[in-house]
Amino acid sequence: MKLQLKYYVFLTLTIAFSFSEIKAQNKVLILGIDGCRPDALLAAKTPHLDNLWKNGAYSFKAKTDDLSWSGVCWTGMLTGVWKDKHKVMGNQYLNPNIKEYPHFFNLAKQQQPDLRTYSIANWSPVHKILQYNDATVVKHKPTDGLVTKSVVKTLKNEDVDVMFVHLDNVDHAGHKYGYAIDNSKYIKSIEKTDKKIGRIVKALQKRKNYANENWLILVSTDHGGSGTNHGKAIPEHTTIFYIASGKDVEKGEIKKQVYVIDVAVTALKHLNIDLKEAWNLDGNVSGLK
Repeated sequence: MKLQLKYYVFLTLTIAFSFSEIKAQNKVLILGIDGCRPDALLAAKTPHLDNLWKNGAYSFKAKTDDLSWSGVCWTGMLTGVWKDKHKVMGNQYLNPNIKEYPHFFNLAKQQQPDLRTYSIANWSPVHKILQYNDATVVKHKPTDGLVTKSVVKTLKNEDVDVMFVHLDNVDHAGHKYGYAIDNSKYIKSIEKTDKKIGRIVKALQKRKNYANENWLILVSTDHGGSGTNHGKAIPEHTTIFYIASGKDVEKGEIKKQVYVIDVAVTALKHLNIDLKEAWNLDGNVSGLK
């Protein structure tokens, strides 16, 4: 009887230890806020974004492409290379070089083909560099409200490994009213977007298996702006923000120069993807321990 009891205790402790040794699965959520100047973000009342950067790694002096158009910059963010390689020179995506420099989803799937990847965007051209396959769900949503609703639903019901989210209302406000920290309508659009970010992060944290998931949240933008436009190689257009939040980040301001192309590379690193030299990526890992 005593031997049986000892065996039972040993077995119970062994199982408990084994479960404690299970490493949480690394996952990535990228939140892209189109046309959001970093100085305007700091001027706005954004409690949800503040919580991410104040408890994470951040730079409000990051740089995007000197040709600061959305197509160029989102492609740099999602491929990890500059325009001389990805070949997207504007918003038309005329001849993207996705064969040599594909969307990072596809690089990740070379090593982990079962990854469940999602791209949910307001501005649908961002998907023109995304090679379609059965493991990728692509959704085009015409408003930030519908994007947010779709993201919340997906995080609640699906087994997500990687997700890219594109929100566009801040850029709309910049084009309509002007990209400026003293423009109340531009600032208000950032504050409204922050509320949507809050809904998304809350949905993430309420996932059924969240305790066994190790999420890295990356938040950035494609470009800034001045007046009612962007596209020039000037600081107001090319200075962006970069936020990394999660258990594996080195908290505090990132001292080195951060670039828009670091987003894809950092995401790949967190997913435990071996960064192949043959991929010839330009970005670097930013904000992780």
